[in-house]
Amino acid sequence: MLKIGVQSSHWYDEKHPEESIKLIHDCGFESIDYNIHLFFLPKSIRANERSEFFEQSIDEILDHYRPLKAAAERWQVEIGQLHAPFPLHIEGNDELNDYLIMTVEKSCAVSQFLNCPAVVVHPFIHKDKETERQVNLTMYRRMIPFAKRYGVKLCLENLYSDFNGRPIEGCCADAAEACWYIDTLNAEAGEEIFGFCFDIGHANLVGRNVLEFIRTLGPRLTILHIHDNMGEKDSHLIPCTQWYPGGVDWDSFIQGLKEIGYRGPLAFETFRGINLLPEDVHEEGLKLVSAIGRSFRRRILAP
Repeated sequence: MLKIGVQSSHWYDEKHPEESIKLIHDCGFESIDYNIHLFFLPKSIRANERSEFFEQSIDEILDHYRPLKAAAERWQVEIGQLHAPFPLHIEGNDELNDYLIMTVEKSCAVSQFLNCPAVVVHPFIHKDKETERQVNLTMYRRMIPFAKRYGVKLCLENLYSDFNGRPIEGCCADAAEACWYIDTLNAEAGEEIFGFCFDIGHANLVGRNVLEFIRTLGPRLTILHIHDNMGEKDSHLIPCTQWYPGGVDWDSFIQGLKEIGYRGPLAFETFRGINLLPEDVHEEGLKLVSAIGRSFRRRILAP
């Protein structure tokens, strides 16, 4: 319940799972957001490449994760959420798009194996909203059978795009649109297969009211991406380090989670903020982030 989490990127070494999970534990975290998308980066997807990792069979991939599962159990660090590859649709490349759906299916198999309840699956962004909507519905409908089979929840995320170097709204940047997608897809699935990952940094980039966004999502809110910025760049900084207005309205964020009774992980995506620090104080930076998480938790749970 409200476990303090951090993204695996930068802190988890695939070759040293035991040491990595111990570090995450020792820095005060109880959960990780596992970044499986690092095996198939966006630049590789856009270059029409393939991933050696996802070329493996599901059994081979699960073998890779046995040491992580054992270390997580030993150190009592849950795999609270998992981030699938993205983007998941490239216009005019049906063969690659089929391949990308396969990577999500194998990501769901990993999620089930690691006892991870939720997988982040980015929606497609297009300048024409009707095209965007039809592509997304088709894409997510294809995921329903294997999401049911593996018993995981697929979480859309509020995204941003850019115009002339400035952030603009992307798919699901509007809470009402996010709810429409989730409710429509769950109705078709006949059960709650889809949920939402609220990225508070993305919401701040496009000037969304955090409290109203969370209130509108209500029980659809499944997981979080927590980080700060000044409303100009997706800088992934440590929360409460940016001046408000400009930075995230953390009081409204906490109030919203409190009102809807959110009890999922408090997962931080603050790798750039910590990487701004000298390398020899990165662990202290991680400990600061987990301390902020515990402060948030106390305020959310307070009467």
